[in-house]
Amino acid sequence: MQIVKPSEAVDLARNKRLLNRYRYIEYETLRILAAWLPATARMEYKLAMGRFLWEEAQHVQHLYQRLREVQTPAFRPPEDAALEKLMTEAIHAPDEGSLLAGLLRVIKPALLEAYRWHSQQTFANPDAPTLYALKHILLDEAEHVAWAEAEFAAQPVSDWERYLERLLAQAGGITGAEPRAEKPAPPATRKAFHTPMTAARDERFQILQRHWGDAEARRQSDAAARRLDEFENYSQEMLAAETVALIIHLSPNMPWGFVYDSARHCYDETRHCKLGIDWLWQHGLDHTAVPQNTRIYQWRSQFDAATQYCLLTRGNEAHAFPHRRRSLAQYTAAGDALSAQYVSYDMADERQHVAYGTKWLPELMAQNNIAMPVEDFIAETIALWQREYVSGDLTLRDEREEIS
Repeated sequence: MQIVKPSEAVDLARNKRLLNRYRYIEYETLRILAAWLPATARMEYKLAMGRFLWEEAQHVQHLYQRLREVQTPAFRPPEDAALEKLMTEAIHAPDEGSLLAGLLRVIKPALLEAYRWHSQQTFANPDAPTLYALKHILLDEAEHVAWAEAEFAAQPVSDWERYLERLLAQAGGITGAEPRAEKPAPPATRKAFHTPMTAARDERFQILQRHWGDAEARRQSDAAARRLDEFENYSQEMLAAETVALIIHLSPNMPWGFVYDSARHCYDETRHCKLGIDWLWQHGLDHTAVPQNTRIYQWRSQFDAATQYCLLTRGNEAHAFPHRRRSLAQYTAAGDALSAQYVSYDMADERQHVAYGTKWLPELMAQNNIAMPVEDFIAETIALWQREYVSGDLTLRDEREEIS
């Protein structure tokens, strides 16, 4: 019997191990981006991070679908302490620019190289589903790397990036097959990450210094003023994205399906923010002139993740449809196709967000040790939303303590 020696370097056992390493890196990158999104001040970075973390979710989903075909359970620890050290350290960047440079100029280029190598070294026909996944992941990763190359072209390699490079070398590279370096010492610039309880904005924006939720919204009698108010509010929907990102960060033990849906939810809200920015720009207006009511994020962030999720999905989003329908009818009647289309797409997204809330709230309640009927919890949370958000009384706990 003739024995043919395969030329491929990636057999099934190695394939499973590598796919799980890739999945771990992509998943942790998603969680790091979510954690940093509220803490990032520059709006352009926030918008990019919303897209990146959603695309990371697509990568994890591709890898998850392949992994569950070849191993049980599909998600496993990487069984490499050095790789885990790399990803647990990557969140402790000194600032938002360093964070993105570290992820997109150190880790992602190495991922690109590993994915290209893997695509050439696996068994093409037997492992065709892996090749399909990697082909589509590569498109996004190449764009992420190109974005960073352009954005940080004038920024020299920092001590933080060199630290991540050495941590990656300690892990034997993305595949774990390269010679392993010694454990590096962290640079003096390392800054321990703390959960962001306030939403950052850069110096271009004015922060609204008053209690205000929905109480003063859309009281204008003039149609043009109401329309302007609506799209200025769209330009602030980064606040919703930041809340979803915070919930992802606060919920490390939620099922993968929740993270996948929440990544889309977060991305949608960044796109709604961009929708408002684009509308203002097309009407000759500057979005940075719109005061930012970051108190909304700060108010929501003082509650547990389940309450935040319910406030957003069953409070803000579920109750927005009557107003949105009136706006859509008015814009359509006025022949304002741009505004009508923007509102129509927003409503399509928001319907999905309310469905996410219905689907995942019971599990979030369980994870946050809330032992009461779901409908009772929703009723209590909506009462809180009406009492404090709709009324405009966005009182913070520390302020309540000062008053008492």
